[in-house]
Amino acid sequence: MIWTAGRRKWAKLRGRFAAMRHVMSSTPGLIGSDYATREQAWEMLEGLFSPFAHGLTAAAIAIIAWYNWYADGSLASMAAVAIASATFSLRFIFNRRILRRGPDALVSHWVRLFVASSFIAAVGWGSSLSILIFTTGHPAVFAVFALISAPVQGASARAYAMPGTVIVHISIVLGMVGVAATVFGIAVAIPLVLLYLWYQIGFIFELVALRTKMLKADHDRRALLSEVTRYNADLAVVNARLQTFALTDGLTGVGNRRDFDEKLGLCVRDQPACAAPLALLLIDVDHFKRFNDTYGHLAGDECLKQVAATIRRVGRPDDFTARYGGEEFALILPETTREDALLLAEQVRQAVDSIDFRPLPDIGAPLTVSIGVGVAAAGATIQPQDLVEAADSALYLAKQRGRNCVMDGAVERQSIQLPA
Repeated sequence: MIWTAGRRKWAKLRGRFAAMRHVMSSTPGLIGSDYATREQAWEMLEGLFSPFAHGLTAAAIAIIAWYNWYADGSLASMAAVAIASATFSLRFIFNRRILRRGPDALVSHWVRLFVASSFIAAVGWGSSLSILIFTTGHPAVFAVFALISAPVQGASARAYAMPGTVIVHISIVLGMVGVAATVFGIAVAIPLVLLYLWYQIGFIFELVALRTKMLKADHDRRALLSEVTRYNADLAVVNARLQTFALTDGLTGVGNRRDFDEKLGLCVRDQPACAAPLALLLIDVDHFKRFNDTYGHLAGDECLKQVAATIRRVGRPDDFTARYGGEEFALILPETTREDALLLAEQVRQAVDSIDFRPLPDIGAPLTVSIGVGVAAAGATIQPQDLVEAADSALYLAKQRGRNCVMDGAVERQSIQLPA
């Protein structure tokens, strides 16, 4: 059992060392570079270059130096103030520059600048604190040792972004202070410094683990949101296609009866405010059953395709073609007078009569259509079935006249004055 427990502890210790190596290997880059966005990277860099902790440390060093001059008349600590001021000024300048960076600034460039400036800052804080140790007498020297934790804690608090660089930074500061304290006569300085360093590294590990989890969670959230957005876009495309299929006649490719009813309803709804008439053509293929029985269903299907394509080709861009049912087609003509509707209907009749069926075998007879034209007067308040009935009545007259002709009818119910 003891052997098993020992192996577990050793495995845990090896895991900690592996984590340490991983952290140190991230020195040239930011934590979570695989997950962080560009905005998050700049946010972390701005935090790393913040001069706030440097300013507080420099102010504390200045206070101790002033106390040494006031109590002992010694100006030796002013060297520490000069170094601390230079270190703070350097960080302040970098902070101003990163806040004023242009849109073309590179994250990698500023990462390298931070690594270099962090090394310089570590040497600066280590030097100024070491000078204070040598130039401060009792009991103020205890204030110096309390102050040593300020730059270390300030650096550790920002270690969530670049832990490797920060660990090197606090190692330099604590190393210089430990050597200075040992030379000053404090024999336990090095062991205490090592324990403090180990404590800070553990603290940094916790910050890094928390920050990595946050970045990973945010990355997963953005990835999931992007995936949902993509799925929604694909679903919208599929729905649009389904809607098109639902409103399209599968054989001829023009609108189906459902689409016709919707389009006619919209046109009729706008008719009371329209300054031009609304026309409807109902087009019936003459003797289509005989054609179908004579030449077969495949030829009949090709016939309907050709008729639908011809009607659509003759119609204008704003006109709407639909298969009304069986061998019957409809053509909605918005803002079209009776004369223009009759002219367009005659053009459709002639175009269908001119369809060349020679590519189809055994078809020698020409194909004709009968067309009924219904017209609703400008500003008329009607129902869709009123216009359909007018066109259907005209179509019936065309068939009675021997087919292959155009007849028209008008909607009898004209404008209705609505009460104010």
